[in-house]
Amino acid sequence: MIQYQQEDGSILGDPSNVELTQDIIELGWVPPEPRSRWDLLPIVAMAESDAPAWADVPAELRDLVDIRHPRFENFQKLGLKWYQFPALSRLGFDIGGVQYTAAPFIGWYMDAEIGVRNLADSFRYNTLPDVAKVLGFDIENYKKNPEYAEIEAMEDLPDYEQLVWMSRAQAELNYAVRWSFLQKGVSCIGTLAASSDWTRFDDEHASKYGYRLNSDPYWIAPPQGSIVPVWHRGGAPNYQPKPLIARHRLDPVKSWRRRRSVVKTPVTRLVKVGEDWVTEHITPVQNSLCIENGTKHLTNGVPTIPKKKVHIYYSSTGTSALKLTEKLRRRVKELPGGFQVDFNILNLLDLRKIKPSDPLLMVVSTTGDGRFPANGAEFEAAMKDRVMEYNGAFAVKYSIFGVGDSAYPTFNAASVKLHEFMKAVGGIPIAKGLTKGNTAVEALPMKAFNRWWSFVKDSLTGESANEVATESTEDECFEHHRMLAGFNTGRLLSKSPSETGEGRIVMITMDLGDMDYIEMSHLRLLPYNTSEQVTRTLAALGVSSASQCVPFRDTTMPSLSYGEFFQHYVDLEGRFKDLAWLPEAFPAGDRWDTNGTVLEVLERLPGLQQITDDLRMKVCLDMPLLRPRSFSVASSAKYVGKGLVEIMVRLHKGGRFSDKFLSAIAPGDSIKYAPVTIVPGQDLISSQKHLIAICTGTGFAPVRSLLQQKIQVLMEAESQGMDFVFQSPPISIFVGFKAHDEALFEETLAVAERYGLIDMLFRVPSNKQKRRVQHYVEDNKESVLAKIRDGSIYVCGAKAMVNDMAAKLSDMIGGDASCLSVKWLFMLWASQNI
Repeated sequence: MIQYQQEDGSILGDPSNVELTQDIIELGWVPPEPRSRWDLLPIVAMAESDAPAWADVPAELRDLVDIRHPRFENFQKLGLKWYQFPALSRLGFDIGGVQYTAAPFIGWYMDAEIGVRNLADSFRYNTLPDVAKVLGFDIENYKKNPEYAEIEAMEDLPDYEQLVWMSRAQAELNYAVRWSFLQKGVSCIGTLAASSDWTRFDDEHASKYGYRLNSDPYWIAPPQGSIVPVWHRGGAPNYQPKPLIARHRLDPVKSWRRRRSVVKTPVTRLVKVGEDWVTEHITPVQNSLCIENGTKHLTNGVPTIPKKKVHIYYSSTGTSALKLTEKLRRRVKELPGGFQVDFNILNLLDLRKIKPSDPLLMVVSTTGDGRFPANGAEFEAAMKDRVMEYNGAFAVKYSIFGVGDSAYPTFNAASVKLHEFMKAVGGIPIAKGLTKGNTAVEALPMKAFNRWWSFVKDSLTGESANEVATESTEDECFEHHRMLAGFNTGRLLSKSPSETGEGRIVMITMDLGDMDYIEMSHLRLLPYNTSEQVTRTLAALGVSSASQCVPFRDTTMPSLSYGEFFQHYVDLEGRFKDLAWLPEAFPAGDRWDTNGTVLEVLERLPGLQQITDDLRMKVCLDMPLLRPRSFSVASSAKYVGKGLVEIMVRLHKGGRFSDKFLSAIAPGDSIKYAPVTIVPGQDLISSQKHLIAICTGTGFAPVRSLLQQKIQVLMEAESQGMDFVFQSPPISIFVGFKAHDEALFEETLAVAERYGLIDMLFRVPSNKQKRRVQHYVEDNKESVLAKIRDGSIYVCGAKAMVNDMAAKLSDMIGGDASCLSVKWLFMLWASQNI
């Protein structure tokens, strides 16, 4: 099939043939008018030491099959077609070490070649999103969910939502192809039939000769996995059995270009006149070629105007940052003026190659421990040296979009660090330099991204040369409002032990109401400000009534009282963001002590009681927002009671949640909570594999939850007089804790031992000898290695312990521990210290 490159850069036809189409146009072929997505290229042949000859496909062979679906009438409106037979191009027959470049090869299609690959692949006709719409996909239905309110396309949805629609669309498109070929009376074998034929043939061969046939599984296996990107990477080793229909060793187009200056014969066109073929000499189209970023551009002798370059770099742990970066790249390319885009991972960003006139845009996510992902870690490591090298002289415009989860105290830490680095080397910020996206509010933070893009776009196009735009903090409040909509209200039942102190673990018990939770899952808990703190804040800002509405300018923002705003939105224990409103509030230049919490600073500034509503809003929007904290559940509702949950919290002096919030609330008080949908250890709950659990401190919480679930199963069997033999193997546990916390660990461990759930238990309290759980694992090397051959390892604790444990396991097995069938859970102390 043909592919036309339109003047606006868009593609009409099959994107895989963009260069081939242009190469054949250079030989003098003129595309039909009007052009369509389904035009057929001519047949081109070239003999050694001769010029190419081409001929249009005869009319009787050009008939296409219209792809329709008997159960979906709108399918026909997609206008999909395909030709009747597989005409292979630029392929030769490789046998006996010789490649025959013009050996004829023809057959008939298998349905999946067309419905799963040619029409469906994202780099081919990419029709699956349109097919999904025919089947009922409606993005507006998704946008009714606040989490997806700002999405623009199917690709913005979480992968599991995309996969269900893409899989269905792929299956129905494949069915439509097979059905349409049958209706047309054209041969097309089905996927299952072809697979059955091959396996039967292979079985017969193995039975007769004692071995199976050599084969490339990516040719033999049906390609239904092609909607998953990794499918296209092939396998290792990439075995190519012979004989084989293979691509030419020498690309025929490149061969012609190298030889055409010495070939004397002209390019020839063959035209059918009656029953005869007549040759015509053709004058090829002369184009000067320039190579730019590996892409061929035709200039027809007219010098091209250099495009302004935009550098786009990203660092991503998953798919969110990558999706947004791909979207950013497309948007930049669509801008008027034809920007050239340099696109890559952050590790490959070389500041020395960035010109002062080239803007630098970056999309960066943050790992759970607040660092750069692996594809940005090398850049992070070089930051200190780069700061010394440039010493504030790197005057390049830049802007950063951060992708983070506010459930973590390290929220957008990597993007903040990158922002500080860019300021230190002398960068000139666009839109204040940094906008923070929050995946706790939206699966893909499109609202914040679109806001950031509007500033970036204006800067790139010159529509705001004197840009003073700032990020809308009202939007942050709106995002917080949407986040709160996903939280439920629970009730604190107890805190134990009653003695508290730095570093101790407190077990809190909550009543979640009717909500169920899965063992080993997580809950996000949101602190709030006390009524006494709210009252003091209202007085400090001269707000007469807690029920008075906050005067947001954005009319889409729901009505919100000052009382609600100060209790559940802003963190009065945090610090002001920048105090940019201070000169406006005190124009005389009075000096005030601004070191302290929001509430402390407000009460030092008595003049704020008489300020205008507009200035009061600036003060309010300069307050940091409250952030939820994530904790592993340490219980099983089946064991402790429906709706009840226990959570282990390590106390840290000054911690926003563990110290300030927990000390301010009492049994009976409310706590806002939200379940975390991802459960890292969920597969271990029903696993039949042996489990080795290595944990320290609050990292024992998920293991405690799992043990309680298993204990409850046995207790129920025991109460019914049943001799219940536990089906899954016992668990081996290495657990470290501080001596004063021992009681919180011992209760569940003792019961689990009594029921035979544990086959190997090492309790490791803190000790003067500094013997850690890692040492006990090493001491029992033989037992551990025997159990992990067909088992799983679950490691949960401080990052230093987890990293040290990984290194020791690698030494024990004589390789990289990451190659084992292990499950690592990084439950960092950082997630417990606020």
